Amino acid sequence: MNKSILILILTFITLSCRNTENSKNEQAKILNLRAENDSLKKILAEINNKYVFDSISMRDIPSYKNSYELNSMVKGEIVFIGYNQSGKYSQIIMGDSVDVKSNPIKIFNPDTLKMRNGGYNYEFKLEQKEKIWRANFEIKHKYGAKFQGLISNKVKAKKTNGNNVYNK
Repeated sequence: MNKSILILILTFITLSCRNTENSKNEQAKILNLRAENDSLKKILAEINNKYVFDSISMRDIPSYKNSYELNSMVKGEIVFIGYNQSGKYSQIIMGDSVDVKSNPIKIFNPDTLKMRNGGYNYEFKLEQKEKIWRANFEIKHKYGAKFQGLISNKVKAKKTNGNNVYNK
């Protein structure tokens, strides 16, 4: 009987030592996972303040001042464009004029531009000496910061023959 009690006590001691080792191992794993979780939270917080893009393209934009005459300097700008391939998060709506005081912003004669390789091409006929165009843009991704605003530009018709006659 004493032998069986002794064997039983030794078995409990052995098992309890293993449980203590397992417990220490599990606690070490939990600490590592907590540290990893904290670092992932920091990374996500950083990403949410950045602009996130699915793809990138490059454009070579020649200077409008280039004459392209022999022996002339040719200038340009190479631009890298980050963009999201899904159109559901990004859009540009161009129009003749924009009422920024209304909520939401009201665009007159709106035209939603389609994206191709990160660029939104536009085209209009210049029917007056000058035209001011405006566009509302919203670039966003399901992760990261949103970039939005208004863009405006003026286009002037070129003078011909040194006279004040404009092309139509």
